[in-house]
Amino acid sequence: MKKNKLILSEGYKTIAITFVISIVLMLFISDCLAYIGIVVGLALIFIYRDTYRHIFKNTQSVLAPIDATITAIDNVNGKYKIYCKVSLCNNHVLRAPIDADVKVKKFRRGLNLNPNSYKASLYNEQTVLKFSDIKIKLISGLCNHKMKRIKECTVSQGDKISVFLDGLVIITVPQENELLINIGDKLTAGQSILFKK
Repeated sequence: MKKNKLILSEGYKTIAITFVISIVLMLFISDCLAYIGIVVGLALIFIYRDTYRHIFKNTQSVLAPIDATITAIDNVNGKYKIYCKVSLCNNHVLRAPIDADVKVKKFRRGLNLNPNSYKASLYNEQTVLKFSDIKIKLISGLCNHKMKRIKECTVSQGDKISVFLDGLVIITVPQENELLINIGDKLTAGQSILFKK
């Protein structure tokens, strides 16, 4: 596995624009506003950090697809739905939970409302991905810019699929699997095991 860069490529443009605006502010308008811009730029570097992650590959295990905190686990129609909250402090790389073909079941542009509200499930940007019998639904949050359309492809466990900054991730898995996680657990992408096949 190649060593990760310091910053995710998805963040280059946003970070560069922030620092250019800060320089213009410093030269022509206000030092105070420029310092605020620099602080915002540094925060963006933290948000778009690309942390090195050793992936514990195991064909018998299903790994967490993203860093998040589990807020709820539901049993619906013979399947578990695991609700995970992704905040700006998490690492934002979305990874493949298993070796599989990625299928994009839904991609919809929308708003960036609070993902915990009922309206968010109706109006927010959403993507639904399918990996064999595992489904991952991404519901954009307040700070997520436009979600990038994910290309269908074959991935290995732990491979980077996309970047998801903020919002709700709902992982749907068959009920016959015994979950190894609980509400309140913090997931680490590519390392935390959701269940074993």
